[in-house]
Amino acid sequence: MKKRWQDFEDQVRDIAARIYGKPCKPAHVGGSDVDGVITLDKSNTVLIETTVNCTIEKVRNDLNKLVNARNALFMSGVFARCIIVIDREPTTSMLQEGDGVNIDVISSNQLAASFIEYERYRSARTAYPFGSAVDPKTGDLDTIQYVPVSYVDRATSREYTPKDLADRLLNGENIILLGEYGSGKSRCISELFGILSTHWGVTFQFPIAINLRECWGLEAADELIRRHFSKLGLEDMKGPAVRAYNQKTLLFLFDGFDEIGTQSWSSDDARLRQLRAQALIAVKSAVQNAGTGSLVAGRDHYFSSDKEMFSALGMSSERTLVVHAKEEFSLDETVGYFKSAGISTRLPEWLPRRPLICQTIAQLKDEERNKVLNIVSGEASFWNYFIQVICERDARINAAFDSSTIYEVFLELAGLTRNKPANVGPIDQRELREAFEAVVGKLPVEEAAVMLQRLPSLGRVGPDSGDRQFIDTYILDGLRAHHVARLLDADEEKRKDAFRQTWANPLDRLGQLVLASRMEGKSGAFLGLSVRSTQNNNATLAADIASSLMFTGTSVFDYGGLTIKNASISHLDFSQIDAEGLNISGSVIEGVTLPTAPPKRTLISDNLIGRVYGASSVDGLGNWIKSNEIDEFDSVTTVERIRNVGLSPAHEILVTIIRKTFFQPGSGRKEEALLRGFAAGTFNKLAPKVLNLLTTEGVLTHFRGEEGRVYAPNRAHAGRMKQMLAELRSSTDEIWAAAGRL
Repeated sequence: MKKRWQDFEDQVRDIAARIYGKPCKPAHVGGSDVDGVITLDKSNTVLIETTVNCTIEKVRNDLNKLVNARNALFMSGVFARCIIVIDREPTTSMLQEGDGVNIDVISSNQLAASFIEYERYRSARTAYPFGSAVDPKTGDLDTIQYVPVSYVDRATSREYTPKDLADRLLNGENIILLGEYGSGKSRCISELFGILSTHWGVTFQFPIAINLRECWGLEAADELIRRHFSKLGLEDMKGPAVRAYNQKTLLFLFDGFDEIGTQSWSSDDARLRQLRAQALIAVKSAVQNAGTGSLVAGRDHYFSSDKEMFSALGMSSERTLVVHAKEEFSLDETVGYFKSAGISTRLPEWLPRRPLICQTIAQLKDEERNKVLNIVSGEASFWNYFIQVICERDARINAAFDSSTIYEVFLELAGLTRNKPANVGPIDQRELREAFEAVVGKLPVEEAAVMLQRLPSLGRVGPDSGDRQFIDTYILDGLRAHHVARLLDADEEKRKDAFRQTWANPLDRLGQLVLASRMEGKSGAFLGLSVRSTQNNNATLAADIASSLMFTGTSVFDYGGLTIKNASISHLDFSQIDAEGLNISGSVIEGVTLPTAPPKRTLISDNLIGRVYGASSVDGLGNWIKSNEIDEFDSVTTVERIRNVGLSPAHEILVTIIRKTFFQPGSGRKEEALLRGFAAGTFNKLAPKVLNLLTTEGVLTHFRGEEGRVYAPNRAHAGRMKQMLAELRSSTDEIWAAAGRL
């Protein structure tokens, strides 16, 4: 850490002056030059000698110097307290020599501790939770080792390590740390505290890490400090801490500017800005009068604008560094995190790499973790667990709210987004208020205002707007699914209200999985809801249910002739189930995944389809999918695109060999060229078998070339091969079936 003093003598004099509240200057006393002299009053003085030459001989010489100076002052009627300060812990011999002449021999840290017992604070603070850096389920202190990450200045794209941020704070700069829920802001503050608090005796800046969620209703900086020390059980240190603040030696690390409650509610954005400013008045005072650098952390988008943020926090936009916590770990950081947690497991591709999600996974028992991560339904199982964790985590911020209230407000807001033009919003202040009222039965007042402003995954629509929107579609999609699922048990009036609406925004794949997880043993009842939706206006609700039923795990499901028209559908995955008796027309469908065989009595016609998975052209579609406008098919024009289709290894090899031999220029292909790219693992064993299958069936012939065997296509099978590549997974060709059995 960078020292603020020219030398050790300068450091000690500065610290001593702060301790005694009087100037400490070198002076000639009793025939000797003394490093520091503090005149307390006309009859009391403090004499200080400093040394970095920590030998017993040097200490003895300084002791003699101070004894002579003390005696000279005593003859003049002045009492002098004498201290020798060295830059390390004194030895037993040094202490004994000092005791012999009633002179204290101490380290610079011990000198600083007489100003404030910082080591006692440091120990208590380290053992106390840092904001949200806790076990997300129990609220206990998070013990998983910090994973080194960087924080980004989005204006310049520069990245900063915690050490970089610590250096800036020690140089007197202010920092605002922004990030979404669970992005690791509190862990960053914990790491910063560990770095800064190690060197307090050198810097004489005392980092104080305050959880603002514990500071509701405070209006002055000294109240923040006193409340913080009370929370740590350090009642006797309140006075010294406030004195340290007045001496401008406290370095504040404030966690959670979004977690301090306002005292009233308003749907007017201008009034809300005033309320937020009032809630943060103590923080603003502390920052402006600290005399050192300060860091304040909170959720992005909490304020209506950056201008409001700087004003409410008492910082200047020109002289403040704003950094963002990354929303997700990199792959290496994710692996490092789980390694720190003592976990070695293969992570599924669907798992988001957000710090809170990784932490939630790490806190699970081995059996629960394996269940969530390894089974087919794990994605939905984890989401159902994760939303519970989020609501419980937010409820711990203030005891006035339980997790069920937060969850129910979430569902109300998710339902509102079904008709929003931007899919995720906007949600205005009136709608926030009405969502709360619908759940609680009364208008939001006092602490409720801040809960609504800072709900996880909600953020600002724009830099100067008080409207909110969902910024995390991972959470939103699952909430929409739960919103649909609860219709089954809702009263008739609520169901009718849902049926009458015309939803524009459908469930995505995760939402379909989550809804399917709620359908166990209730498929028929949900199908009934879908039928009633089609009889009213809400075709998208009907399609949400129909598409989710495809993930219920049964081999066959009969929709009973369910007909859906004019719906918005994200995806229909016919590969999951034999979907019988389903008719969809006049709808917008983002994607359709084909089955291996056409479903019975099912018709998908006259729709706008974004992409068909499992066929490479319209020729590969059966009669059950007709008269649709399709933007895109699976492409098999290159090896890379073939691999992106999602075929089995044997079928991937089959398609690649057919494309190279039948549909690329040339009369033949060397064996080495055909098998190139299939040298690893399963592919290495399967490739020769697929090649043998094609030659056995007479699709390919081969002859001996100069550099090995050469394979040539039998052009009589060209039409058959073209059809197979068009149909892909839905192909009924015997060669396709035989490859699937390899």
